[in-house]
Amino acid sequence: MHADDSAGSPRRIKSIQTASAILEAIQYLETPTFTDLCNEVDISKGTVHTYLETLENEGFITKSGKEYRLGVRLVTMGESVRNQTDIYRAGQDEVEKLAEKTGEWVHLTVECQGQEVTLYESSGDRAIAMDYHLRMRESPQYLYHTAAGKAMLACFDRDRVREIVDQQGFVQRTEKTITDLETLFDELDRIQAQGYAVNDEEEVRGMRSVGTAIMGTDATVCGAISVTAPTSRLSGDYFESEIPELVMEAANIIEVNLETAGVQKPR
Repeated sequence: MHADDSAGSPRRIKSIQTASAILEAIQYLETPTFTDLCNEVDISKGTVHTYLETLENEGFITKSGKEYRLGVRLVTMGESVRNQTDIYRAGQDEVEKLAEKTGEWVHLTVECQGQEVTLYESSGDRAIAMDYHLRMRESPQYLYHTAAGKAMLACFDRDRVREIVDQQGFVQRTEKTITDLETLFDELDRIQAQGYAVNDEEEVRGMRSVGTAIMGTDATVCGAISVTAPTSRLSGDYFESEIPELVMEAANIIEVNLETAGVQKPR
């Protein structure tokens, strides 16, 4: 076990960073072979083999033939993380109710290391793009791509927003994706003024969403809730007033649930 003690940098345990990099490579390559992982991780083949043997022994990964996959032990750990998160316990029922009211996808999300992570989602009886929305659970999203993400960004001070953008960069998904800091700040000002954010085909063409931040009892953002639907259904007054009111109402109820439970923010 080695610690990175470079001058001016926080100490890090290199072996944990390496194990994390291997797990991430297995996640995104889906079914990589030993050779694939050696090409992804900048360490010797012998060291990769040792890490894989250890991770498999601990149940974090499995091997089938020559291919590696993430292990089911991670599922139970992930469930434990979610179940212990205050905003999930406070918001799960409201997500279900909002999905039933709208018939569309509803997501409850949090910010983690400058990206958006889905804690829970529910699909109404008209929801589409099932595979896409399920994949959203498997990887963090850029905050400036989504309504929920922008709603959370609007609650951060501008220095924090700059820091996140510096770390993540701008990635253009569609012709409507925000790709510069000045435009992003203007958008965040509008979100603060109206109380909710919209994603107008900025991540996926043909899809819109409306989201608003959820505040903890200490007045800091602890997550967001959003509704996503095709542009053909999310338009006009429904897009501009009805859905925003429903989303803000759901956020308000979750905030009350957090307040009355005596909790402040996700742990």
